[in-house]
Amino acid sequence: MDQTNILVLGNNLISNLLRRILIKNKIDYLNFAYPAQETERRFFAIKPTFLKWYSECFDEDLHNHYAIKHIQIFVDNEELNLRDSITKPFPLFNIMSSDYLFESFSKDLNDIDKVIKSDEDLEFVFDNEKVILKNYQISSKLIINTDFRFNKFFNIKPDREEKKEYDEFAVTAVFKTDNNLENKAVQYFRGGKILAILPFSDHEFSIVLSGLKKGDEKLVDDSGDQLINFLKQQTALASVELLSKINRFPLTLYKIKHDAKLRSLFIGDAGHKVHPLAGQGLNLGLGDIQMLENLISDKRIIDLGQENNIKKYVISRSVDESLVMNLTDRLDEALVNNSDVFSNLFKYPIKLIENSELLKKAIVRKMI
Repeated sequence: MDQTNILVLGNNLISNLLRRILIKNKIDYLNFAYPAQETERRFFAIKPTFLKWYSECFDEDLHNHYAIKHIQIFVDNEELNLRDSITKPFPLFNIMSSDYLFESFSKDLNDIDKVIKSDEDLEFVFDNEKVILKNYQISSKLIINTDFRFNKFFNIKPDREEKKEYDEFAVTAVFKTDNNLENKAVQYFRGGKILAILPFSDHEFSIVLSGLKKGDEKLVDDSGDQLINFLKQQTALASVELLSKINRFPLTLYKIKHDAKLRSLFIGDAGHKVHPLAGQGLNLGLGDIQMLENLISDKRIIDLGQENNIKKYVISRSVDESLVMNLTDRLDEALVNNSDVFSNLFKYPIKLIENSELLKKAIVRKMI
């Protein structure tokens, strides 16, 4: 039977960044993944703290990012007045493309050890000292799953999952405009829909439009004309041209509750999915990696799969996970579904927030 310290499942931004950390720390691993899928180019709002961590961890900088130095937030027709002093001199976020991130995170990595067939069943056997992948007779001290599609093989009981299917969908797309976007992101909460404008150059931007429901399919016709008209109505952009395919996806809230005795960690999309209105999905996964790096680089830890190490990881990530999940879910209830429970909380949001510099800063850091 073959043995390895860590079995990494998945082939994505999170798994590749994890593999680089394992190589840096000279920890042997195997990487199993499904066949690579062709994906559309996407843009993500990356926290400056991650860029600093990456530079220190790998002794190299990430480039090709567009700094967001200002933000506007609209609730209906009221604008939250955020003074520049809240954001300067530091960028709030850096907009980066998925293809550049994938290339950077994959630097110097070997090919995947084993590509799993899409219809292949896997069987894992867990005991106190190891996990065995029976199909391939591989023994591992720890499994780290980064791909939600592998979750089905872990026989996860319902009480270990927190999930919610939203009766809505979202779209992403890329556009260009003659307007100068001036390093400014804008978020609109209007008419039960949530629109984020994320520029990645002075004249190009990505959108995330969520809160779409049955009957809104007309906005995502292949020509893009309906979506362009919608953007012109909602924003101050005089010219808008579609540069990409319009991508549509359902919305799900998901969080797995780890069983520390099973020598398994679920990170990235395998461990949590959140509403895209706050743009924190990838940032949560990057936070997972940063915490794992702390454990992996700790030379006092001999067996990463031991119960106390799993618990340490789970506890350290629980606050950030819960904060983002609860914030996005409550905002969806209040501003998309007009929940009676939460709508009163947002009756006078602008007046309340404008009187509190602390609230302004908190919203700026979590909204996009």
